[in-house]
Amino acid sequence: MSNPKPSSSRVSGLLQVIERSAGTGLDDKNVENVSQATAKILRMLGQQEKTLTESILRKSKVSQSLVTLLMTTQDVALHLNTVHILVHIASSSNSKCTRLVRQGAPHALLRSVAATSRVRPLLEELCLHQHLLLIKLATKEKKLALKARLCGVVTVTLDLAKQCINNIDLSSPLLQVLKIYATNHSNSLSLVKNGVLNLIERYFSMYGKQNIAVFRYALELYTQVLAIRANAVKAAANGATRRMLDLFNYWTDLDKLHKFVHIRKSILNSIKHLVGNESGRKSLIKCDGISILYATAKQSDEMKQEIQRNCSTHTSSDFKLRVTVNTQDIYKKTDTTNPNGKAIDNLALTCSQIIRKSMPKVCLPIPSLHGPVYFDESSLDPTDPYLLQEYKEDGYEDEDEAPAEEVPLTLTNVEDFLKFFPELTDYQNNKVILDQLSEYRKEFITLVPQTPSNSQNELSDERSDTGPISVIVKPVLQNGSSQSIRSQSSPKSSGSDPLRKISNSCDPNLPPSVTSKRSCRNVKSVTNSLSNMSLGDSPVLTASYSPPPAKAVKHFAKVAAPDMYSHRPPHYLEQLYDPIQSVQRTLMLLDIARAVHPETLINRIAYDQDELVKTEEPSNHALSNIKWDPALRRCKILPSIPQTRLNADPPLDVLSQHMNEENSTGTVNIPILQFESRHECGNLRKAIQVRIFEYDLVLNSDIGSTRHHQWFYFEVHNMVADFPYRFNIINCEKSCSSFTQGMQPLLYSAHDALTNGTGWQRCGKRICYYKNNFVRKATEDTGRASAAQNMHTLTFTICFPHSHDTCYIAYHYPYSYSSLQAHLLEVQHLHGISSVLRRQTLCTSIGGNPVDLLTITQFSPSHNKSSANSINDREYVVLSARVHPGESNSSWIMKGVINFLISDSEKAQQLRNKFVFKIIPMLNPDGVINGSHRCSLLGVDMNRQWINPHPNLYPTLYHTKGVIQLLVALGKRPVLYCDFHGHSRKKNVFMYGNITQPADNATVKLLPTILDIHAPAFSFSNCCFTVEKSRESTARVALWRQFGITRSYTLESSYCGADQGLYKGCQLGTQHLEEMGAKFCEGILIMSSADQPCCLSDETDEDEDSYFSSDSDDSEDDDDSSAE
Repeated sequence: MSNPKPSSSRVSGLLQVIERSAGTGLDDKNVENVSQATAKILRMLGQQEKTLTESILRKSKVSQSLVTLLMTTQDVALHLNTVHILVHIASSSNSKCTRLVRQGAPHALLRSVAATSRVRPLLEELCLHQHLLLIKLATKEKKLALKARLCGVVTVTLDLAKQCINNIDLSSPLLQVLKIYATNHSNSLSLVKNGVLNLIERYFSMYGKQNIAVFRYALELYTQVLAIRANAVKAAANGATRRMLDLFNYWTDLDKLHKFVHIRKSILNSIKHLVGNESGRKSLIKCDGISILYATAKQSDEMKQEIQRNCSTHTSSDFKLRVTVNTQDIYKKTDTTNPNGKAIDNLALTCSQIIRKSMPKVCLPIPSLHGPVYFDESSLDPTDPYLLQEYKEDGYEDEDEAPAEEVPLTLTNVEDFLKFFPELTDYQNNKVILDQLSEYRKEFITLVPQTPSNSQNELSDERSDTGPISVIVKPVLQNGSSQSIRSQSSPKSSGSDPLRKISNSCDPNLPPSVTSKRSCRNVKSVTNSLSNMSLGDSPVLTASYSPPPAKAVKHFAKVAAPDMYSHRPPHYLEQLYDPIQSVQRTLMLLDIARAVHPETLINRIAYDQDELVKTEEPSNHALSNIKWDPALRRCKILPSIPQTRLNADPPLDVLSQHMNEENSTGTVNIPILQFESRHECGNLRKAIQVRIFEYDLVLNSDIGSTRHHQWFYFEVHNMVADFPYRFNIINCEKSCSSFTQGMQPLLYSAHDALTNGTGWQRCGKRICYYKNNFVRKATEDTGRASAAQNMHTLTFTICFPHSHDTCYIAYHYPYSYSSLQAHLLEVQHLHGISSVLRRQTLCTSIGGNPVDLLTITQFSPSHNKSSANSINDREYVVLSARVHPGESNSSWIMKGVINFLISDSEKAQQLRNKFVFKIIPMLNPDGVINGSHRCSLLGVDMNRQWINPHPNLYPTLYHTKGVIQLLVALGKRPVLYCDFHGHSRKKNVFMYGNITQPADNATVKLLPTILDIHAPAFSFSNCCFTVEKSRESTARVALWRQFGITRSYTLESSYCGADQGLYKGCQLGTQHLEEMGAKFCEGILIMSSADQPCCLSDETDEDEDSYFSSDSDDSEDDDDSSAE
């Protein structure tokens, strides 16, 4: 006869007994009553009575009473019943478990465990339910491991696990609780000290296939304990690596049907922790663990196909390849048919990670980290005191360092910079200029104002300096010589404009912040100097100007085809590359196969610039001549010496020819690729053929440096069409790259350029970027290789369109110095260009290359002072680009700026009537010519030298600042300065600005806001306006501080593509970059017309505060090779 169902009144009565006992305390009679009540409740719960369960779960007082009983009762039966009921409550739902945690159940339960452990004989049933409840509560109590240590329960549970090792039911919860305890660092160390490792190995020997659950819990505990490095070191020293490998082999042989993949994965996780130290790695190699794990990694179907395709043993010295291999399958993703395919793939991934951790570090296959060529510093003045400074430390590019201490900078003569203003030729009759200089009360400016080098205010960025400023002036004496005079500013000058601090204190309109020791008597000498100036003293380059060949440190062997045949962008948008998820694991395993199967490698040197340098004749020019072709109305970049003529005929199908000749064998000879990088902007140091279609490439470091391996540009020919060639650039430094975000390298086919005018195109499949086992150390360097920095591999696969073509592969669209000279010469041949453009040589770089300065405005033939478009009434805009030679995208934007400003469009005419544009299109021509990525020939990042650019070391920076300085002296402070850059990690085009005061918020953000509306590639959300200490010596911050140019920007353009706007999901091409240059100019025009920022609200739905709020600005992205 079945038991009758309990009524609601009976259930309520039982619960009231428990609540009263918890409130009044327990005596002998109450203990008996409560024990009977809890026993009846447990019996009802066993019958799954719904009414009782809902009553218990609904009343929070019941659970609180049970927690109280757990803390106060000493009766074993009542204790067991209480814990059992709490397990039911905690298992019902997450909310009820959370309620128990809030009511103090974890602390009460831990005390209960400590008390129960002292009872003999051991109450196994009570221990079981206590630890089951701990497992439930641990999901909501994150500090359970810490509380267990404070209550002294960690060793208690460990002792219980040792005593109950034969009890299968109790072992499982004990091991799970120990795993929870081991998440705390101190607990984990304590467990190892008390012998938990030996205990786990006993579990391994006793339990296996007989009880997989207990074995798995022991594995998980082992993995958690080894997560602490000290424990892993201790275990590895005791031979744990070998034992775990034996265990892995046992389960691998046992698991033929892949039913226990999770067990093997747990073992691999333990091995992964063990090889995190040197002892574990050595043990793994000694036990031939790499071969064992490599065999497991190949279990994936995709792995099998890839290894078979790439690692077949070569039986001939000619390295013949079977034509029956379908190499086009390399682009396809293989679907795994095994139902456990995903689990096996995860197993293979873990195996490859362990192997890569354990493989010995290998030095780069180059004799020295320095490149094979260097800049001869003997051309610099050895007596110059500034050259004695240590400007070539390897760590100079650390952007967390403060700017170097400032040194005085002097300009020799005012005429040296007045000649860069051809728009102001009539100095004698121009009373406005003379009046401004007289009011300025300075003979001429000889030093850009400096910020104090020992400033204690890191980022307050107030527009005033708290300390005195040292200013050097050189008044012209009657005998024509000059004399240096120092003046000190008063500490009371805080709050004044730093530009005004360098003015004469006798000017009544200026604050008395600078006390000068000179008088104003020499203003007449300035007037005489101005009146004696003529256009002939500062020659403007005309259309008849023939640019000299570019001078290089490297020896150049040829002129690259892209320079000779130029570039025509495609008429379609190139989508971002969508990588296959499994590619990285597959390609990493192929690298592992090199160590496992070295007999499959060719290791043949295909190109070695170090050897070529030893035999080549010295040369200091790029072998290029720039000529104007009147018939074609364009410039040509021609080689000055004969070189191999490119064939425009249809290329010969070499593969078919060899197949016909060797049809009986079914094999073909695949020729080795031929490389060349000795051309302008080229960068490739070494190429090694490792497999028939695979080549390792090593890049040159920047000249004068041992770092910055990012820019690559090289020629390749002797290829076979439609075969997948894999290229591995093995000495990349950065930990992340845009190649992981959809960026592709660029390919230029000379055959396609000659036949149909095709230019650079995005190419490459199976693109991957990962850490390799090469370290930043050359083969001839001393010291431990394991202590050196790990390098990264960029790998991609290209199928060339034609056999025996001449192709070029590049990091980004190259824009050489010769291309710039050709473009400017074409511009000078435009009809009527003399009325809008003047071209001058700003200075000569330390490599001997002329640096161009362009002045673009509407030159008026009649100097009508009353005209609204008079040059004297126009504001100045200064633009510069390519201070980092590898950021070629900045040159393409600058090309768009120049083309727009000289065009006949109405907006361009308005800009020329409103502004005078001073443009320096290439600040670092030496680095561009020689294929560097970031540095000058001295191995120095020039964009960290703007505070005090030395005239001999950094002449382009020195003269650029001199031009701006003279503008400030004339009262024509530039309304805008922008330096164009490229960014290797972010997408889109964006700007960096300087905002430290709320008053500048709207002014600085106006132009970026306009560009966000009008330029499709621009993204305001990527902009940043904070001023960081590491950016103090950049152009943006230094010119803002020293000259008070409020709108001083850095324009950053992505190497990759866009993730918003019209070009979302597309890679940015040269047409987009040139469009960005045009839109930038239009933005300046709109900015000049906008009286209030709110006038932009008609074209956007976003609130004005979203653009002009400085509180939400993120810190500037620290991209050590791209950002500024």
